[in-house]
Parts: sequence; structure tokens; C-alpha cells
Amino acid sequence: MRIISGTKKGHNLIAPRSKIARPMTDKNRETIFNIILHSKELADCDFNLNEATVLDLFAGTGAFAFEAVSRGAKEAILVENDQYMIDIIFKNVEKLKLHTDISLISKDATSIKPEDIEKNIDLVFLDPPYEKKLEFKAIKNLLKKKILKPKKIIVVEQYSKETQITYDELELLRIKELGITRFSFFKVK
Repeated sequence: MRIISGTKKGHNLIAPRSKIARPMTDKNRETIFNIILHSKELADCDFNLNEATVLDLFAGTGAFAFEAVSRGAKEAILVENDQYMIDIIFKNVEKLKLHTDISLISKDATSIKPEDIEKNIDLVFLDPPYEKKLEFKAIKNLLKKKILKPKKIIVVEQYSKETQITYDELELLRIKELGITRFSFFKVK
């Protein structure tokens, strides 16, 4: 696992040695960022990565957040509750020297509150364990607690055979399937 682009391009990330996590492949991460930054479907969201605060739920190794910051995101907030993964995140923060750009909330990603974040979030990325329906709980929580403002972007990674997310408050902008994985891009209405 490595950073693909930006100021930390080429830096390797520390990855888990066990099967406790399923880190996103470099290829998938590159595809997702290409869609976020260059797709016509997301163009009307007024999204600018260079001004963005990114929320990475079920952060795992933090690879998505580290990539976002390397590519110019103002900051990234990672939410993870597994201590082994938290230790890896801290090792990667240290290795990449991103102490001022990354913050971590050690909490269940399905139950965060506005006071946990206290920032305007521009982009949310969710990569929960497959087939546990945690993405539904996490998104419902974000919407119910009004953590996201209109026109903000949510990217959800799911196993391709799982039920597609549909909430009245979200507009589906695009779906991209890569192997067994489905990435869905939403805009908050």
C-alpha cells in the first residue's frame, strides 16, 4: 500500500499483518479519486479538495484519508474503534509526518455526534466491514444528526452483492463497480 499522488506520493503505508482489515487497493483508491476530482456527475457539488475537510468512517489503516491529505485536502478526520487499526493509523501519521493534518476519533463510526467533529465536512468516505449493514447505520446517523450540509459528498464502499443504499436525503450521482466492490457516490440534498 502506498500513496498514489500528491505531496506524499510514493510513500509506503504500514498495513495490518492480519486479516482484521481489508485495505482498499491502490488501484481502487486511484479510481475513486479520479471520479471525485474529475467526473461530471460530481462537478455541480462545488467540491474542491484543496479546501476540503474529509471524514473517513471505518478508517482502517487511514489510507483514504492519507491520500486525500497528500492530494491537498485541508484536513482529514478518521473514525476508527479497533485499537490495532488505531495503532497503525498513528504509525502512519508519524511516518508521513501529518500530525497537523490528521485527527482521530476513537469511536464507533455509526454513533458519531456533531460535537465529536465540530467542523464542516465536505467529503465522507465509508468503508465498513462487508455484509454487516453498518454503512446504513452510519449514514442514517450522519443524516439524523445533521452532520452534513446540502451538496456535500458521500462515497460508500460496499460488497457488490449488498443492497444499494437509498435515502430520501441523498441523491445517487454515480456507481462504480471494481471486482467484488461497489462504490456509490452521493450528494446530500
